[in-house]
Amino acid sequence: MPINANHFNAPPNILLMASLAIRGGEPVRKGKKWPEWPAYDKRELKALEEVLKSRYWGGGVGESGPWEQRFEKAFAARHGCKYGICVVNGTAALLTALLAAGVGPGDEVVVPALTFHATGGAALAVGATVVIVDVDAETYCMDVNEVEKSITERTKAIIAVYNYGTAPDMDALLKLAREHNIVLIEDCARGHGFEWRGKPAGSIGDMGCFSFQQGKFMTAGEGGIVTTNSKVYAARCYSVKDCGRVRGEVYDVGVPYWINWFNLRMTQFQAAILLAQLERFDEQLRRRQENCEYLSKRLSEIDGVTPVKVDQRLTRHQPWPYCFKVEVGCFKGVAVERIVEALRAEGIPCSTLDHQPLHMTLAPGLFGRIVKKTKYPVAEKALEEAVIIPQWVFLASKDDMDEIAEAVEKVRKHAEEL
Repeated sequence: MPINANHFNAPPNILLMASLAIRGGEPVRKGKKWPEWPAYDKRELKALEEVLKSRYWGGGVGESGPWEQRFEKAFAARHGCKYGICVVNGTAALLTALLAAGVGPGDEVVVPALTFHATGGAALAVGATVVIVDVDAETYCMDVNEVEKSITERTKAIIAVYNYGTAPDMDALLKLAREHNIVLIEDCARGHGFEWRGKPAGSIGDMGCFSFQQGKFMTAGEGGIVTTNSKVYAARCYSVKDCGRVRGEVYDVGVPYWINWFNLRMTQFQAAILLAQLERFDEQLRRRQENCEYLSKRLSEIDGVTPVKVDQRLTRHQPWPYCFKVEVGCFKGVAVERIVEALRAEGIPCSTLDHQPLHMTLAPGLFGRIVKKTKYPVAEKALEEAVIIPQWVFLASKDDMDEIAEAVEKVRKHAEEL
């Protein structure tokens, strides 16, 4: 079908000599596939068959099931913790941790403006007040100065979120939490395998909450886990997720009324898949980190392009998703949405910000409420400048990273075609 200049709202002379694929030019990447996700092999198939034949399929009642026990122990140890408590998903992990910490009506929970709404939604679900703070301009993670300003006598918990392959200042957040006797919960839904000055994510605060949803670094389609080094928090988490049962004791004895409302158990199928996923996890992390760091170096050489900063204290990390900022002035004033369309046409999987800021999307719950500041300049600017790339792209090769950088430079150089 011939190119119609009027359809593209561009002069015919531009279309005749178009360089950008979105205008009919040759794409940077043509006929090549990106790595498929989720990744699996005979290990997952064997694990699923074993569970199927065992006839022990469901979540463990009163104790973790056999595959669940193995995964809880292995994943917790990998993340520097004594205890791991499997649950149905990452949102349930946050809910479980908040309940274990005793957070409820009248308590305040501080969360960042850039995060999936489950971070705030879990706090609303326990009846708490969600206090939303802006993010740091370089990392897009919670601004510690804003956190400090938001602390009151009612602040019960801070939820620190690992996002865009980086982290907030965990040293400063831990210091604040200890000074004010506040529970520090790490939202590690996008932080599997991260290490802050050599200490694994999920072991820095009081509890860590991980997700195994389809797009995460490890997945069973869904699933989650809470990690902790606290025997008390571990016992409470087990009770929350298992209808109030107390491990090793009679059902419901000594359990607060609110802790037996939930059945958040993970199935043995999920746990078995995750055990197999864990076997290849560190090699995938290494590859993602190497490619992430290489791409950031390449993109930093392009005018008007700035990768989201990874704090040097974050010694191990991987991008979920990878994020870079564009100065639209260096792209002839073209909106970020159009830049993304052009990059996709060049064969690069990408999108604008993966979710709107929390203060724009989170709705009050039946019991909890939301405290919003009047302005969130950094989070709102991210809507106008952020481009993100999914994590599985970083399982590709260094040559593939070069193609991403080439495509970005090509779109910048020929932005007048947009």
